[in-house]
Amino acid sequence: MKYIQHFLGILVVVLCFGFAIVLLSTELIEMEPWRKQVMIAVFMSYGLFRAWRVYKGFKSIQK
Repeated sequence: MKYIQHFLGILVVVLCFGFAIVLLSTELIEMEPWRKQVMIAVFMSYGLFRAWRVYKGFKSIQK
């Protein structure tokens, strides 16, 4: 069951980083520049947080 949680965590990390890159590189969604920067910061920080949680989970399994 832990492997499913880690797989879903990795999926969330990839989606967060991917959407942040899309927001950086394209005008997919029309929004104000400050709002776009906030969205990018939120996606990047949440992606980093989830990546840290996945790393911590894999590390605990190896013990």
